[in-house]
Amino acid sequence: MPGYQRKESMKAIRYHRHGGSEVLQYEDVPVPLVNEREVLVRVHAASINPGDWQIRSGMAGDRFPLPYIPGWDISGTVEEIGADVTSLRVGDEVFGMTANSGACAEYAALPAAQLTRKPRSISHEAAAALPQSACAAWNALFVQGGLKAGQRVLINGASGGVGHFAVQLAKWKGAEVIGVASGRNEAFFA
Repeated sequence: MPGYQRKESMKAIRYHRHGGSEVLQYEDVPVPLVNEREVLVRVHAASINPGDWQIRSGMAGDRFPLPYIPGWDISGTVEEIGADVTSLRVGDEVFGMTANSGACAEYAALPAAQLTRKPRSISHEAAAALPQSACAAWNALFVQGGLKAGQRVLINGASGGVGHFAVQLAKWKGAEVIGVASGRNEAFFA
């Protein structure tokens, strides 16, 4: 990208020990390097999912080494590409999921295969809210559930993060949808 010069450091939210939100720190860290199949994304938006607080609290055990930068869902602009990346170019607006963390930073390195181009019709914020929730809905309906057109499906938590994607995907597939949500969310479906 013309005029792009790699930065040495960036701002990131991370933590060095498990606990509540009090362990989060805003600090300077090195900009990640990319391998041959990765891209460096300048982050415009990231979303937080239940797994993020579960990892932060220590519920996930020691699978994620500390210090840890939270955030798996990401939307941004490709700044660098690895030598083997042919599906994306510098300057592409993309969204997807990181390999295991790092979206809550100025930059994130992630496999190109876990990204796709962001439609121009949606914001970076909307794109960053899609990956985990929409993938969970897709897997539940079609991979695990085998949902087909004409079938009836009951979606509990239909106004929630995964549920509202499940409703849309099931309707798209041609299924009859019965959605369950609390009364306070009735207007969500109006």
